[in-house]
Amino acid sequence: MTEELTRSIRIVNSEGKETSGSLRLRVYGPRERMKRAMKALGICWGLAVVTVFIPIAHFVLVPGFFIAGPVTAFLRYRVTETMDSVTGHCPTCGEEVTIPLEAGDQLPKWTYCPVNNDPVQLLEA
Repeated sequence: MTEELTRSIRIVNSEGKETSGSLRLRVYGPRERMKRAMKALGICWGLAVVTVFIPIAHFVLVPGFFIAGPVTAFLRYRVTETMDSVTGHCPTCGEEVTIPLEAGDQLPKWTYCPVNNDPVQLLEA
């Protein structure tokens, strides 16, 4: 079961001013991790079956997707949590901002304020 959590973090600008914010996370249980891994495996092996019919390229694509299936499944199974977004006040302009994050992002992370494009760093509290 996927669980959504929030953690407190610090948002720091390049001048050293600091505000607090909240980080939204998705935490995956063992069952959900297995579903995500099997989905990745199925997609890769499905692409391997489809690429059988592409002349010449199938000599590379089919073995590539066949090998990529277990590799991507293993990598997806290892992911226990992903970061969604950060909500807080920008230390420079004081505006309430929501900064979207990508699944592979790790803290500390430099990014930009969506309001004034000022560089900010997201740090664990």
